[in-house]
Amino acid sequence: MPDQDKPKAPPEMITYRGVTMIATWPEKIREAQDIRVVEVEGQDYPRIRYGDEAHDFGATQSACRDCGVIKGEFHVWECDMERCPKCGGQLISCDCDG
Repeated sequence: MPDQDKPKAPPEMITYRGVTMIATWPEKIREAQDIRVVEVEGQDYPRIRYGDEAHDFGATQSACRDCGVIKGEFHVWECDMERCPKCGGQLISCDCDG
């Protein structure tokens, strides 16, 4: 059987701060905390921390359902839940040029 046809082994999973995730994900969470601004249309805007969004995504009850950060942390880059600091829409799909 050629290598490309062999099923891939599932990634190693761990529990980090009560959330089950891929073993390499906690490092992505830590790295995301160093990215404090996002450039939108040539201007730097401060990133919005989980729990500081205009809409309540349940940060006081649980970790982010997409990237696993906890209240007060920055989302992992390209998390579906991160808001655009300029328009308030979903950062990865808003119409702002960033």
